[in-house]
Amino acid sequence: MLNGLSLKLATWTRRGFDTVNGNAEIVYRRLATNLRAGDILLLHDGHAARDSAGRPVILEVLPRLIGAIRAAGLTPVTLRAAL
Repeated sequence: MLNGLSLKLATWTRRGFDTVNGNAEIVYRRLATNLRAGDILLLHDGHAARDSAGRPVILEVLPRLIGAIRAAGLTPVTLRAAL
């Protein structure tokens, strides 16, 4: 059915629970621990959990996460680019 609609199924290999967990360290660890080529990380740009200052937690996590991805010798890409 998906193929008939020219759609592709994709799912994530890592989920940080950034919409429900306001603790940036926990979200970061869930996403960054043992990163591997081919991992698909689920991140949200809306409806994000907030840290104690009221800022979306993913904004605190993202710079560190990109650093960890690069430190692992990986290159972050969009899902569209990966497909």
